[in-house]
Amino acid sequence: MALPLPQGKQFTMYHRKLSGDFEMSSMEVAQDHYSLAFIIHGDRKVITPTKSFSLHEGYINGIAPFVYHRTVPESGDYYESFLLKFSPDFAKELTAALGLQFLDNLYSQFPKRFTPDEGKELFYLAKILLEAYDASNLLDTPEEQKAADIKIKYLLYSLLMLIGDKGESASEKTQHHKSTLSEPIMEAVYYIESNYQKSLNIDEVAAISGYSVSYFSKLFKNQLGKAFSEYLCLTRLKHVQNLLLSTDMSATEIALECGFPYPGNMTASFKKEFGMTPLKFRKQNKNEYK
Repeated sequence: MALPLPQGKQFTMYHRKLSGDFEMSSMEVAQDHYSLAFIIHGDRKVITPTKSFSLHEGYINGIAPFVYHRTVPESGDYYESFLLKFSPDFAKELTAALGLQFLDNLYSQFPKRFTPDEGKELFYLAKILLEAYDASNLLDTPEEQKAADIKIKYLLYSLLMLIGDKGESASEKTQHHKSTLSEPIMEAVYYIESNYQKSLNIDEVAAISGYSVSYFSKLFKNQLGKAFSEYLCLTRLKHVQNLLLSTDMSATEIALECGFPYPGNMTASFKKEFGMTPLKFRKQNKNEYK
C-alpha cells in the first residue's frame, strides 16, 4: 500500500533523487490521491496490471488512485524527479468546471513526452509549484495558509490543463498486456525486469509465482500474449535499444550487459524483432534520442 497523504493535508510535493538501483519493494496502490511525476533524470520501467512502460528524462507520468504499480530501474543512472500528490477533493473546483471525466481522460494519456520548449515550460512551472509548497510549510497563520493554498491550486490546475493540452502519449513505448495481469504474474514480470541480465530460466521464475512450471507457462502466455522465452528476449532487446542510444558501448559489450551470452544471438534476435541490425538501429536513431 502506498503511503497516504499526511494527516490534514490534501497536497504534497517534493524533489527526490534516488540511486540507480532503487526498486519498489512491492506492488503499491494509492487510495486517497493522484500522483504526478516530472522525470528530471534517469530511466524507469513501470509495471501495472494492464500495461508496462518506460520513463525517461523529460517525461511526465501520473498514477491514479486504486492503480497497482511497481517500478524498476532501466539503467544504472540515478533517478531524479519532482513528485506531487493531491487528493480528488483538492481538485474539486477543476473537475466541477471541466467535468468529472477530466482527470480520467488526462491520466489515461500517461506517460507523456514533450517538445523541448513544452518540457521547459512545464518543468519550470513544476519548480515554481514546489517552491510555493515549500514556502507554505513555513507559514504561521490560517489566513496565510489559505492564501498559499489558493496559489498552489492555481499552479496545480494550470499544470494539469497544460499537460493535457501539450505533448503526446508515448504509446509506442507502452506494452499493453493481453489481459489484466494477476498479482503472481506481475511479480514474475517484476522479477524478469530486475534480473534480465542474469541467466534466467522458467523454473526459477515460476517458483516466484508459486505455480508449477506447466501452469505458470500457460498463465504467463495467456496474460502477456507471449511465451516466457519470447518475453524474456524482448525485455533484453528493449534494454539493448536503450544502451545503443544512450551509450557508446560496443555491440559485444551491450550483449553481455543485457544477458545475451553470445553477441551473435543478440544480433539475430534484434534483427528479427526490429528488422535491422543493432548498429544500423544506432546509426539511424541516436541523433534523435532524447
